[in-house]
Amino acid sequence: MKTPVSALPFAITFALSAATASSPAQADSASEQLAQALTQSSVSAHFRYRLEYVDQDNQLDDAFASTLRSRFSVNTGKAYGVSALLQVDNVSLVGNDNYNSTVNGKTDYSVVPDPKGTDVNQALLRYQNDSGTTLSAGRQLVNQLNQRFLGGVGWRQNEQTLDGYRLQQTFASNFSAELGHYYNVNRVFGPKSPAADQHGSFNTALLQWQITPAHQLAVFGYDFDFDNWAARNSRTVGADYQGKLNNGPKLSWQLALARQDDAHNAPLSFSHHYHRLSLSWALDSVALEAGQERLAGDGQSAFQTPLATLHAFSGFADMFLTTPNSGLRDNWLQVNTKLSSMALTLAYHRFDSDAGSSKYGDEWNASASYALNKQLSALLKLAHYNADTLAVNTTKVWLMLSYQL
Repeated sequence: MKTPVSALPFAITFALSAATASSPAQADSASEQLAQALTQSSVSAHFRYRLEYVDQDNQLDDAFASTLRSRFSVNTGKAYGVSALLQVDNVSLVGNDNYNSTVNGKTDYSVVPDPKGTDVNQALLRYQNDSGTTLSAGRQLVNQLNQRFLGGVGWRQNEQTLDGYRLQQTFASNFSAELGHYYNVNRVFGPKSPAADQHGSFNTALLQWQITPAHQLAVFGYDFDFDNWAARNSRTVGADYQGKLNNGPKLSWQLALARQDDAHNAPLSFSHHYHRLSLSWALDSVALEAGQERLAGDGQSAFQTPLATLHAFSGFADMFLTTPNSGLRDNWLQVNTKLSSMALTLAYHRFDSDAGSSKYGDEWNASASYALNKQLSALLKLAHYNADTLAVNTTKVWLMLSYQL
């Protein structure tokens, strides 16, 4: 078992001993604090069944992945500002594993990176005070902004979490800061994969300012130093601005800019730029969105976001988990609407190189989600990527049921 998890019982014991080892009056107070923490504790369970089908225009057999993720979480209440979270995930097969999970050896099938296994998803201690300070230590889920640079990859059955320390500080009702230092990335490939962990030194910084209720500005920085993935060593700095009109047309927008440079022992020298510009227009029950995202490349290297929630960007088919060396320009149109309790989305993406004039391909995405009640929901998603110069034609279909206890 990994370091943060094995250290958790000791840390809890130490914290409780420190709280109770004092005078009788203080011991009584400690007992009250612990009793209150116990009363405020909660246990929850979440189950997510998913059927994923992948058809690629190559020699690989079509993949059918039928998996169930069972998640059990224990949240304690606070004693002297200290609380704990323990979350365990189990991914099991429902039927045959006719897919390449990346660890089952079935390389004749297309890849669906959801291997079976049991893992500690989160295990942390958290300290909070009345001055707006939160300090977390252990294995934790870290989602920042829209998760383009740092996220938990919540779409996969095995979530991405980080081992390390995070300090969050709220200075006012509209201004906050976050600093993080992490030394291991628990990736989505399950606990038994050779790619399950990425060790290194990962430092993050984020400032957020709610300028007005309609305008938000964030500034961020990421310094990644991988022990065994030097090609992804980099420093990234950027800003993200989101706004909307309070009067007149229901318009909202996002503008994000960033620069990424080589760092540490990266094998290549590079300096690449990033931008994302989107505009949304809400019309009664229909919302229209258009946007462009650019990850620059020069033919030898490109802007990369290795710790992002990548499934949320550049199409559902996941053709661009790694940015091609010639970069990527993703131009998209999207329509969202609701029919009673069903939410519908239809999107079109065109993918081109940033350097040169190559058209990689285009992609159609569609999804329909329906909440049957407060506990049970269903999701149907489809993606079809039509290749021109990158990869092959790919069709993916997902059916998912989620149940929260």
